[in-house]
Amino acid sequence: MTVRLLAPVALAAFVVAGCGGSSRPVDFAGARASTTGARTAHFTLDVTVDLGGSKVTSAESGSASFVRRLAHLYKLQPGGGLPRELVMIGPYTYTNANVEAALNDSSVKPWTKLDTRRLSAKQRRAEADELAHVLAPAYLADGVAKPRRIGSEEDGTTHFTGRVDPSLLAQRVPAAIMGAVRDDYANRPFDASFWLDSRGRVRRVLVRYDTVKGSPITIDAAYSDFGSGVDVKVPQADKIQDISP
Repeated sequence: MTVRLLAPVALAAFVVAGCGGSSRPVDFAGARASTTGARTAHFTLDVTVDLGGSKVTSAESGSASFVRRLAHLYKLQPGGGLPRELVMIGPYTYTNANVEAALNDSSVKPWTKLDTRRLSAKQRRAEADELAHVLAPAYLADGVAKPRRIGSEEDGTTHFTGRVDPSLLAQRVPAAIMGAVRDDYANRPFDASFWLDSRGRVRRVLVRYDTVKGSPITIDAAYSDFGSGVDVKVPQADKIQDISP
């Protein structure tokens, strides 16, 4: 199990729009299918690690597709600085990795472009799958065998808890998603809370567990604006440096 990039930022607020009540009980068994069936969603993802009483938090936000490799992500680097921006379109990954250097040198192109098809197998394994990382929380429901309904919330969602079994999850989710789960979560069964809207879609997932070294980790993900699409517009070509091998 590995922990992703961390930066000291406040946890983003979770806002649910248009959840509305429902006269029918929410079906937890269909949560993942209902969520991914919406095809796209906006998301926030906050990860907090307690390192001996000092809490370090990362935050990501953006929009992503559940069915295609399309995403527009924003994340903060350790120690602050400018947010990192990524745009994924099929095999291509664009990032503003050079933006700070470009501010000091006009000859530097602020954006990079990587054709992931040209990476070696070893390079692909080493390259973090950022899209799977932000989508993985929505898939955790597939690893819960016996969900427990806690009750309805004021925002119209229904709160469930359950124990996620990674071995069960591995039988039900794509390999890329399972890779992100192995990177980000405990390699043993762990507890999770889920909030579903009236259509049975995952609106929020909250997981807390301890690493093998005893450091508490909290992962808080939220999804909204289902089906609203993904803005994958990139800067003009003269602002982009191709770094493909």
